[in-house]
Amino acid sequence: MASVTVTEKMRKEATCSICLNLMTEPVSINCEHSFCHMCIEENLKKQRHVTSWLGTYYCPQCVVSFKRGSIRPNKQLQIFIDYIKEIDHKMLCEEHREQLNIFCEDDGQLICWRCERTGQHKGHLTAHVEDVCQGYKEELQKAMNTLKELEDKCKNEKISVRDQITTWEVIVEQQKQKIQSDFKTLYKFLHEEEKTYLWRLEKEKEETLRKLQDNEASLEKQSHELKSHIMELEKKCQGSAQKLLQDVKDTLSRSSSVKLKLPQAIPLKILTVCNVSELHFDMKKIQKEFKVCGLNPLNNTEEKDLKL
Repeated sequence: MASVTVTEKMRKEATCSICLNLMTEPVSINCEHSFCHMCIEENLKKQRHVTSWLGTYYCPQCVVSFKRGSIRPNKQLQIFIDYIKEIDHKMLCEEHREQLNIFCEDDGQLICWRCERTGQHKGHLTAHVEDVCQGYKEELQKAMNTLKELEDKCKNEKISVRDQITTWEVIVEQQKQKIQSDFKTLYKFLHEEEKTYLWRLEKEKEETLRKLQDNEASLEKQSHELKSHIMELEKKCQGSAQKLLQDVKDTLSRSSSVKLKLPQAIPLKILTVCNVSELHFDMKKIQKEFKVCGLNPLNNTEEKDLKL
């Protein structure tokens, strides 16, 4: 408690009586009172309307007169202010207002020396943060490396799936062109057959693309999750020892539970295959297939024309 009292006293001495905040670029005047450099300058501007013709100003705190030339930087006070700011940045125990420089292995929490001797942490396995920080940092690094390997594997799988999509679209396009070329030599009946096969091919394309795109979306989602975990671990490793150990076991547990689910391989094989020559010389088979598909078979005139 004594250290807190000293800190509070230092804070009071380092508080500007004009803006009521910690001084910024503190300066002192003849009466030894100190203020923010900008605060005293603004105060002088307000006094100038009344006292500028005398060249004398008055201290905002004790009203003792001083000359503008007596304003000087207070370097010693600046050192105190920097020290106070450093203390403010350190993590303190909410209950005891002491530094959290002890790590409880049993509960995985940062505690102060008073927590260690009383309350729920009494008798637990504890150590100074500096003694355990390196070990946990190495564990976090290992977890991060594992996640990075998974991320790289995920990226490679994404590239593979993207190549598959491109290849599949090329294969489909080539098959489409072949089908179109074959059907140009036939009459209306074969033109209807062409449309049927193209419809089947499109459905096949859409179904396979949907599966591939689902795989891609799954990998993309996992990639984002892996990056999120990696950023969390990097942020923890780059912070102070206290921040690194804050919930470190929970962080490691969540990181180790991350797995990469690889998508099921989709075969890039065309099932919609059309042999135009076979269709041309086996009209009864063509008509039968048209009936199965729900299409009108050729009338007698069209069939005679095709036979010719």
